[in-house]
Amino acid sequence: MWLVDWDKKEKINQWRHNWAVSVNQVLEQKNIPDRISEKSFIEEGIDDTPTQHEGINSKRHERKEFNQQVKNYRNSKAGYKNNQEKVINRGHLDSLSKHFSFNEKRVVKELSHELKTYISLENLDDKRRMLFNWKNSTLIKHAVGEDVTKQLLTINQQESSLKKADELLNKVVDRTTKKLYPELNFEQTTQAERRELIKETDSEQTVFKGSELNERLMNIRDDLLTQQLLAFTKRPYVGFKLLMQQEKEVKIELKYTLMIHDDSLESLEHVDQGLLEKYSPTEQQKITRAVKDLRTIMAVKQVIKTQYHEVLKRAFPKGDLDELPMTKQEQAYTAVMYYDPVLKPCQAETIEQWQANPPQVFSPQEHQQGLAYLSGQLSLDQLENHHLQRVLKHDGTKQLFFGECKADPTIKNSQIEKIQKQLKEQQAKDDQYRKSQLAHYQPLNYKPVSPEYYLKTAFSDAIMAALYARDEDYQGQRQAQGLKEAEWEMTKKQRQHQTRNRHEDGDMHL
Repeated sequence: MWLVDWDKKEKINQWRHNWAVSVNQVLEQKNIPDRISEKSFIEEGIDDTPTQHEGINSKRHERKEFNQQVKNYRNSKAGYKNNQEKVINRGHLDSLSKHFSFNEKRVVKELSHELKTYISLENLDDKRRMLFNWKNSTLIKHAVGEDVTKQLLTINQQESSLKKADELLNKVVDRTTKKLYPELNFEQTTQAERRELIKETDSEQTVFKGSELNERLMNIRDDLLTQQLLAFTKRPYVGFKLLMQQEKEVKIELKYTLMIHDDSLESLEHVDQGLLEKYSPTEQQKITRAVKDLRTIMAVKQVIKTQYHEVLKRAFPKGDLDELPMTKQEQAYTAVMYYDPVLKPCQAETIEQWQANPPQVFSPQEHQQGLAYLSGQLSLDQLENHHLQRVLKHDGTKQLFFGECKADPTIKNSQIEKIQKQLKEQQAKDDQYRKSQLAHYQPLNYKPVSPEYYLKTAFSDAIMAALYARDEDYQGQRQAQGLKEAEWEMTKKQRQHQTRNRHEDGDMHL
């Protein structure tokens, strides 16, 4: 083997070529469009000025200055090219109105008049949020006895118009997407993702291509998932139950699709490329969509679990939270958020003290302020105590607050019961609205409960065993208590045995 040609020009060129081939193979495997080459611009036929290796000799400052000029020229050239593309695309990207048919423009005009806003993707999203908040505030007024019939009628009419406008825009978005992004696979994207893509296309006046398009879609999916998470984590346990129901129904539908060819859910875990070939295109789409939905559900469930664990792990650092069902985690989470707002580690003795004598968290003045907020007399930002604000936003801690208020001698029970009745009626209406918006929504409303009863339930012996699973002092105390109870039982049985023997021998049995 010839080993003395390492410094030959031909050998160096060969190494450079092999390196370029290896790098390009990896870039292709990772779906990165960039490529490198060992050839010069002239050899590749590229009309551009190459930069120079700066080095460390006396000429390096001149080369550095030259390279900076080349970079500035390239940036200017790229900016000019980008502006040219924007000018070319501006004609059909100024707004979605370019893609409406004549009849659709007429419908848009009518709906815009009814909704009092021009029909666009951004405006409809804002209108939807505004309408949702308006309806909630109107229902609260209705709950306290105000006549809001006209407002509710207007809201219902606008909701109907908003639905029509949404359906119309979805058609136009799909038409626009097919025109601007013919390479986009509709089966791999959702309607919400395509709407966001057209929004960004319209906003930046650019048609995204190649890796940039993939990156945009990835960011859009992350943003939409984040919005969904925020909606779930506002009421995490309700969200978790909703996800469980969604997961159940998706699995049932997927199961029946797979049964067509005698497959099962387990077969998807070891899927190969040939498994789906026997299914029709429609069946393949169903399977792909179901698997995607299940992955999203799993991701959201994990985030909700993390939300509980981040709180409970700080309060019970030696606990085994995976052993606790979600219902028990919610109970412990609620108690900790109310009685331990700074989330310091809770000793077992502290929990026992809570159960024996629930601490008063808020002052009588704060009790009155909290009740004033719940009855609609104060806004949330008028409450100075931030912990009180958090407590009144969560359904579970809100019930503990009511329980604490009932122990306050300065507050009449009739005042508390009146507010609870109003909130119950409002909650029923909110649940009815959510049911109409979410197919699998299951109401979860906390019942009024005393702090003593709640703490004993939330921290039963079984839950305490899980929360202090790795606490040696707690386990030692439990073992000592168990031995003491066993010893007492044995002593009790011995006494019973002795008493029974005396009775059988004819002694007086007292």
